[in-house]
Amino acid sequence: MPASRILLVDHDVDALAELAGVLRERGLKVSLANGAQMACERARTGGYDVVIAAREVAEPTDGTLGVIDALSVELPEVPPLLVLVESSDGASDSRVARADVDRIVARIGDLAKAASTSEPPRRPSLAPSSHALEHAPLADLLVVLATEQRSGTLTVSTAKGSGEIRLVEGSVADAVYVRLEGRKAIARMIAEREGTATFAPGAPAIMRRIDVPTRELVEEARALATKAEELRERAGSLPNGTLIAADGGSGEAASAIDQHVVARLRVPAMLDELLDELPHSDADILDAAIRLHAKGRIKQLGHASSRVQLCGADQLHLVRASAARARSAGFAGAARLVIAATAARLAVLGHTVLSLADAMPPADPTPPLPVPHSLSTIRLGDGVELEIVALPLVPAYAPLWPMALAGAAVVVRLDEGAAQPLEEACGSVAVGILDARAVFGVVDESSPVQIASLIRTALDADAGG
Repeated sequence: MPASRILLVDHDVDALAELAGVLRERGLKVSLANGAQMACERARTGGYDVVIAAREVAEPTDGTLGVIDALSVELPEVPPLLVLVESSDGASDSRVARADVDRIVARIGDLAKAASTSEPPRRPSLAPSSHALEHAPLADLLVVLATEQRSGTLTVSTAKGSGEIRLVEGSVADAVYVRLEGRKAIARMIAEREGTATFAPGAPAIMRRIDVPTRELVEEARALATKAEELRERAGSLPNGTLIAADGGSGEAASAIDQHVVARLRVPAMLDELLDELPHSDADILDAAIRLHAKGRIKQLGHASSRVQLCGADQLHLVRASAARARSAGFAGAARLVIAATAARLAVLGHTVLSLADAMPPADPTPPLPVPHSLSTIRLGDGVELEIVALPLVPAYAPLWPMALAGAAVVVRLDEGAAQPLEEACGSVAVGILDARAVFGVVDESSPVQIASLIRTALDADAGG
């Protein structure tokens, strides 16, 4: 048969793949497109002898260009068109029933003979073809390339970064996207709605990390992307704040994914960081984060950009005066307020304190051992500053506590652990203890408003003492 290159166009990629398989059995070379836009993008880099399009694409009713009109804008010569209709009742020379494969093949032969008398046969180009994800979703494009059994590299560029999918005879062998690899990279790229995908044919250098049929891989990625989108809506404000693992809560993490999430959040992180760093699917991580937050196993520290005032403008002069009096004679630097609690609560508290207005981070990083360390210095104006110091209640390090407590204004105790060593250390340097539970009941160290109130109360207690 003179015709060797057929372009099939239909919005339904599954129907495309089915018809393409039948036509290939008849010896035809078939390429696919999921609409007029992809048809134009593919036609720019390869010549086709006949275009076969579903009626919805050839004669759209929504006012958009049909596939032939769209091709006429892009190409100097437009190939002949066959329109697929659902019933043989509407068949004619230019219209054939989708199920009548014999008629389709015969009409292709007729059109090819007419074309062969007027111009030499065209050959496909090996130049890269570029597709906009808005018009050619990556999932559809992968199905098309798999059906055509193409080999090459599909480069995906989005606002979030770039990635590559390497194919060997239509099978996805490897994928990378920003910091992700393998099937997780595929799912993340398929979820993208804006950007470009450029296919460069050839034999890519690969290290095969994926051994799943492309259609199965695409369906799995579609399902995961849809589930992740739904879970993000359920997550509410979780993606907007810093998350950290918390002690206690209702029960321990049971599943492996729960344990991985809790372990990673021993160091605070944004939800997007968690999604990028853990190997599990985005949907599984989001599901675990929502579940753990409901159980109290992880806490949200709020927006990184939010700032809470330590006190109102009408109270600032009083707080400033209390902080100035709290500075001990003979000790250099700012007045110091020490907060004693478990290491986990202090990790949360350290981020919460930094959300207070005019709070400055410490010059030194948090030490790896649970020893006293600075959390923040709050500038109150007129040269008055207040340093917030953490004292982890780990009895093994109790001999170091007097050095951190000496010269402190007051110690605020959040937990009852290590009560005797703490009282002995405070007694040795004559520093008073304020039991926060006696004043506030349960203290939420992730609440900037409550921590600001706690600091003001501690300064008042020191002034009263």
